[in-house]
Amino acid sequence: MRIGIDAASLVGDKGGVGWHTHHLLNALLALGGDADYVGYLRPGSLHGGGLSGWPPSPRMRWIETPRWLMPWRGRWDRLDLYHGPNFKMHTTGRHGGIVTIHDLWLARHPEYSRKLLGQAGSSRRAIATARRARKVVTVSEFSAREIEVLYGIPRDHVRVIHNGVSEDFTPLCTDEIRAEVRARWSLPPAGFLLFVGGADPRKNHVGFLQAVARCRAQLGGRAIVLVGDAEHPQGSYQTTAQSLGLEREVRCTGRLDREDLRRLYSCADVFVFPSRYEGFGMPVLEAMACGAPTITSSNSSLPEVAGDAALMVDPDDIEGLARAIVNILSDVELQGSLRRRGFERARLFTWQRAAVATQALYRELCA
Repeated sequence: MRIGIDAASLVGDKGGVGWHTHHLLNALLALGGDADYVGYLRPGSLHGGGLSGWPPSPRMRWIETPRWLMPWRGRWDRLDLYHGPNFKMHTTGRHGGIVTIHDLWLARHPEYSRKLLGQAGSSRRAIATARRARKVVTVSEFSAREIEVLYGIPRDHVRVIHNGVSEDFTPLCTDEIRAEVRARWSLPPAGFLLFVGGADPRKNHVGFLQAVARCRAQLGGRAIVLVGDAEHPQGSYQTTAQSLGLEREVRCTGRLDREDLRRLYSCADVFVFPSRYEGFGMPVLEAMACGAPTITSSNSSLPEVAGDAALMVDPDDIEGLARAIVNILSDVELQGSLRRRGFERARLFTWQRAAVATQALYRELCA
């Protein structure tokens, strides 16, 4: 069984889809069996050193090809099935292809599209791709319902395969690590609250900082650490912090590698993820796997992912979010309970489990 995979997102700044593809492909190769894989990359990806960290494997072949040649690659490379893990299906194999649609944020909220002509054209193409695919894969039951409602794709045409948590995310918070974290980002001994997501309005840093401003007196001198792109056409970490008088408390780290994220998750007094919309919400499980008491939104896929291991708040309920922050910071027993439940919850989501389900789907469609 020969499976072609769009691997372009593995090169450069991976982002969420790139890390999804990275971990899934690694887990598929670790499964063994008779499946072999062809990863399609943009020209220059191999010799330019952009693809790193992949040991040679007799079951993995990399091919650089321009986008305009992709429609013919499935036939030339004798694929049985093609998998597009990034919303698009560039070719097909002998048994067709599948496409992964992670979320429908811009279909649900086209007003946030950054495309010059808006989101309508992209949505039409995505619907056509979903209808052409043998199966649509998505990462949560919530996203499956969105695909059914917004794209008109029958539910039995959609397969839910949850993401996993990378094994990179485990607790790491010794006294030495805590001191290094404080020194690197000039954090006070009192500790810090953590937000990960960037200034994209979907991630709702504005609501988070408004809640922090409401309960500022009860934070005990803690800092506020904001991870992700600090500037967005529709928002800014610094501008929001200044408007609320929080400039002295806020630290903007920019994007971080996984080791730095692990340290911050592990040492945070509370992790707050009040997103307005998520197809899955990986930071919630990453934080839980590192032992951070977590607050997240009661909307979209987040209750499905977090279960009972986080405090749930309406992302637009600023008072409720402020109360949740204070509840965790002031209640040691609650902190311990959330940590224990978080570890248990994160263990339910593994890339090995995702790979088993994905390979089963490949075999089903190639039978």
